[in-house]
Amino acid sequence: MKKITALYFCISLVCMSCMTFNHQNPYPNMEIVHYGDSSAYAFRNESSDKLIITIEGSGWWSVLGIKGSKRWKIVQTGSQLIQVLQDTHTVLIPEKLNRQPGLGYITDMNDHSNYTAEKLLACYTESINGYLAEHTYTSIVLIGISEGALLLPLIYEKMEDKDHVTGMVSILYGGLSLYESCKILSTSNTVLHKYSKRVHRSLVEIYSQDSTAYPDSIELGYFGMSLRWWSSFINIRPFDYYKNINIPVLFVHGKKDYRVSVESTQYIQENLPEKPFKYRYYPWGHGPSNYFEKIQFRNDIANWIIKNDL
Repeated sequence: MKKITALYFCISLVCMSCMTFNHQNPYPNMEIVHYGDSSAYAFRNESSDKLIITIEGSGWWSVLGIKGSKRWKIVQTGSQLIQVLQDTHTVLIPEKLNRQPGLGYITDMNDHSNYTAEKLLACYTESINGYLAEHTYTSIVLIGISEGALLLPLIYEKMEDKDHVTGMVSILYGGLSLYESCKILSTSNTVLHKYSKRVHRSLVEIYSQDSTAYPDSIELGYFGMSLRWWSSFINIRPFDYYKNINIPVLFVHGKKDYRVSVESTQYIQENLPEKPFKYRYYPWGHGPSNYFEKIQFRNDIANWIIKNDL
């Protein structure tokens, strides 16, 4: 029952991205590109020399979502950003390791085994660097959502063409490690979901500083993710990378986020005040919760990019 609840909780978060899109064709004019063991989806604007790279959040499906026989059941944030940015930018969405467009992997144990921060970072880096070796852009904006935002500054560091990266957008993640965020949320009075609070307490116990070895189970559990996933991501601390980043970054976070503490973003704001970073806090949990919040969210991001000529 615990695992079923966790999976439902995880899936319900992603389904918030499904509120406003074309169910039959949410990814028009898509081109699939391959580089080594990695792949990505390109949505080209031949008249633009600007590129958006979107790094999606966690989940046991393609970064595009899940496609049914007649319509898409789930789509990701990239489908929203394409609608507001494809007129001015080419959009590239890197796929996760060995996944195919529109398919689900929740019962694929081989996929569970390979889903780690290290392998995901290598996969994203390979497809991004491969694509940029073949295409030149005067401006590149990196956008990360949740898990993708956690990896965002690490991807930037490993890019071979980082000189053309003019800005980044970090959505639903800040600078603290997942362990630090779990400690905050395990005792927070702002956490509305009792289930969430219990999960954070359990994760703090599992990954306490006294732990001599991290668990490596690929069975699904906490927030619908495996302990192998948690063990690989738990101590990544984006703040340590943002200290060396000096391009514009927009941080977007929900004030009532029960998955990643809003203090994670506030920590960057308080400790790196000299950086060209901007911050927007919304009255959400872990993402917009209705149609109007989704529209505002995607328009705000597009307006920030266009206003800054990125």
